[in-house]
Amino acid sequence: MKLIHTAAILSASLLALSATAQPYPNKPIRMIVNSGPGGPSDLVARGMALQLPATMGQTVVVENRIGAAGIIGADAVAKSAPDGYTVLMTVSSPITLNPYFYTKLPYDPHKDFTPVSFVSVITAMIATHASVPVSNMNELIALARAKPDGINFGSWGIGSFSDLYRAWLENKFNVSFRHIPYKEANQATAGLLTGEVQVLLNPVGLLAPHVRSGKIKGLATVGDRRSVAMPDQPSFAEIGYDLNFLGWVGAFGPANLPRDITQRLNIEMDKLVNNAEFSAKFLRPQSMEGRGGSIESFQAFLKTDHETAGRLAKLAGVKPE
Repeated sequence: MKLIHTAAILSASLLALSATAQPYPNKPIRMIVNSGPGGPSDLVARGMALQLPATMGQTVVVENRIGAAGIIGADAVAKSAPDGYTVLMTVSSPITLNPYFYTKLPYDPHKDFTPVSFVSVITAMIATHASVPVSNMNELIALARAKPDGINFGSWGIGSFSDLYRAWLENKFNVSFRHIPYKEANQATAGLLTGEVQVLLNPVGLLAPHVRSGKIKGLATVGDRRSVAMPDQPSFAEIGYDLNFLGWVGAFGPANLPRDITQRLNIEMDKLVNNAEFSAKFLRPQSMEGRGGSIESFQAFLKTDHETAGRLAKLAGVKPE
């Protein structure tokens, strides 16, 4: 009986060793999206869930963990096993901005995640209502200087990207706008179209159709390069504005994710975000443009992005809850 028992233990041990020795991945991958269906990170995740099985050899299951400004989903990944079978697909705010918005987070964005892929940036544009007598950013600044607090600058809430850019413009050029916060980006766009606000920064996809119809005027796209969707609009870099702060979508694993697994995910995701067909179907509809690149370049980007977010949050007077 003792020999049989020993043999059973040995057999079980060998089976366990065999399972761990199997190449990654050897079971389905769970991709957690910490926001609701239809948004940028959700669209990317669902696109990847369709495409990655062809190269990874395993099913990718998308799971929306919604709530608390992305904290619930991010925390679930931070506390998961570092085995490559749980991946976070997130927009930038839960990683970059939440540390400045909340005094207590259940995760540390710098220590509790392994950056996997810089998937995309979310392109945005500053626009004015058609009635505003300006045609470029410098003219807008001149008008704001001539009319302190006389121009309504819309946003989708205190500390939103639109609000952070408002605060930066005010500080950079010593002007003052009247801040009109809305609850959502779509509401802010409606406010611009009716003339309730005269200036707004919003994703290119929301504003471009109205620029083309003549209802609003595009002044510039933020960041260091022109938007593919609005190639006639100059970028901030072109006009000498030195703020390069964009919304983005990225993939993360929990801390201590093995290098070979991180590298495998990075390579396979890169192939997709740089694929024209994938981009047209799963990125452009949400104002996204693929980025990709090495793990190290993503890590460097995150460091700079976090520092810029902190500076802007301070300018906007964001008070952590």
